[in-house]
Amino acid sequence: MDVELPILQEDGLCWSLQVSVEISTEPAVREYVRNIYTDKAVVSTKPTAEGNGAIDSFHPYAGVKWLLNKPVNAFCDEQWLLIQKAEEEKQLEVTIGLPKDIIEITLMQEFESLYLSEGVSLTAQQWNEHRRQILRDALVSIVLPSMEKEARMIMSARAKHWLAAECGLKLWKKVSMAPYVPPKVVDTEDRIDSVVVPRVLACCWGPGNPATTFVMLDSAGEVMNVLYTGYLNIRAASPEQQQRKNNDQDRLLQFMRDYQPHVVVLGAANLQCRHLQKDIFEVRDFTYKDIICL
Repeated sequence: MDVELPILQEDGLCWSLQVSVEISTEPAVREYVRNIYTDKAVVSTKPTAEGNGAIDSFHPYAGVKWLLNKPVNAFCDEQWLLIQKAEEEKQLEVTIGLPKDIIEITLMQEFESLYLSEGVSLTAQQWNEHRRQILRDALVSIVLPSMEKEARMIMSARAKHWLAAECGLKLWKKVSMAPYVPPKVVDTEDRIDSVVVPRVLACCWGPGNPATTFVMLDSAGEVMNVLYTGYLNIRAASPEQQQRKNNDQDRLLQFMRDYQPHVVVLGAANLQCRHLQKDIFEVRDFTYKDIICL
């Protein structure tokens, strides 16, 4: 008996595993668990040792650093993509699953009512205990992990769809914007309204090397002249820097007076462009306020 017992135990484990797999592949079982999982599954996140020090209040992952039992069906924007990326970078630990009471009370009790025997004998109770373990293995080890994979794929697809729609909307707002329409002027000789050919002054922010650059364009988009201002957008910390900034303002003022643009277009590359816009407004007010700054 001592020699044959391990073989019998091994055969019993193989049989139990086979039954667990068969139960987990039942379409009715998977549909029932999937419906509950979709409605009740939750997501929790917490930072890893590396992420706890790296993710501060200004970090892109700050909003997903600590999540506790957020429902899977509540992810309807790009937040899941942030969580997924942070998990790939080993900044966050992500847990997806059903609450313990849902597993024990809702799922296991329903399975036990279907698969367990109603007998009260000792043999029936022993078999029921074995069946109960098989059901738990099928649910916890096979069905729920596959449901987690499905939930991850669904949330990823939903987030990508939302992100694509947002990008499409922002792109549409840009491409559907009408071009600048210059004001009409009245010809005093024949009293016929004529459209002014627009003159555009384009500006590209620079940190100093390269310098902030102004390009004067004609109505056909051809370059008429270029102006480099290395000190226009600096925050002057000394009288010398302030003098150089004043010189650049005077040069830009003369540049605007020479070409008299209708529109100044500023490429907003970063937050520094907000300060640059104010500097351009100051210079514009010295010439004439009809210039539009975009």
